[in-house]
Amino acid sequence: MATDVEIAAMNRALELAAKGPPSRNPQVGSVILSPDGSVLAEGWHRGAGTAHAEVDALTKLGGSAVGATAVVTLEPCNHTGRTGPCAEALLDAGISRVVFAVADPGEHSGGGAAALRAAGVDVEDGVLGDEGRALLDAWLTSRALGRPHVTVKWAQSLDGRAAASDGTSKWITGPAARFDVHRRRAEADAIVV
Repeated sequence: MATDVEIAAMNRALELAAKGPPSRNPQVGSVILSPDGSVLAEGWHRGAGTAHAEVDALTKLGGSAVGATAVVTLEPCNHTGRTGPCAEALLDAGISRVVFAVADPGEHSGGGAAALRAAGVDVEDGVLGDEGRALLDAWLTSRALGRPHVTVKWAQSLDGRAAASDGTSKWITGPAARFDVHRRRAEADAIVV
């Protein structure tokens, strides 16, 4: 069972993950804790081709990771793509425990937890899983469906129109809705009108 310190670290890892760009790659954050529970390093994935969150955190260590705990928002990957497998990097660093929120559903990238367990690492999954899935919703949907995540934005007046027929209307949504739409547009890879 995850400790209070690990849950706090997972909350921090989720904050770090949100710094990464939403894209075809998942937003992932990582916090490395010493055996006494203090934070040794933090990292996050900055986009395709960059170090994954775990490796980013490992590169920032001021000392050894032997006996440390890695808290990660997504199961460490177990494959070589543009970067090497995070499960292997954690093993090489001497991490003794891994806590993660969401299992990697990838056929090729998943399996890091099994590899870590097989090597004797204590692994706990599902810690703040709902929050992790909420952060990764678009990426997880894309992985599950094998296509891009699609968001439809529709605004209409009570009479089913998009604007007044005489052209007098300027907005049919309020400032909060317009702000939300602009935020979502900024996160989108493509917009079709």
